[in-house]
Amino acid sequence: MRLQPRDRFDVEGDYEILASLEVVREVTNGITIDATAITADANGDKIIKKGMPLSKLASGKFVPYDSAGTDGSENPTVILKRTVNVKDGDHVVGGFEVAKVIAARIPVTVDDTLREKMPGITFA
Repeated sequence: MRLQPRDRFDVEGDYEILASLEVVREVTNGITIDATAITADANGDKIIKKGMPLSKLASGKFVPYDSAGTDGSENPTVILKRTVNVKDGDHVVGGFEVAKVIAARIPVTVDDTLREKMPGITFA
């Protein structure tokens, strides 16, 4: 007799990025994603993957981390909590300020530079 739970179905993009729930601090009142700064794909979607480091611009809105950026996008402060499509305009979403995350599930390369810029995030 098998007593272990089985997945009945998989939800695309619903993977766990947190390595631990021991110390987690979420952003209060969410963060606003700047839809105009996101490039659309062939279908017109502007998808930002769960786990993406986000940086705050001078406008107060957030964009995906860009290590080569010069507009503030090079300084990430939060990790995106859920995958979001901003094709219809700006979205307010959740994020983690402090957390232990699984580095292999982050959609960008986790290097020493990113680790230094995000002291509240532990990449496991």
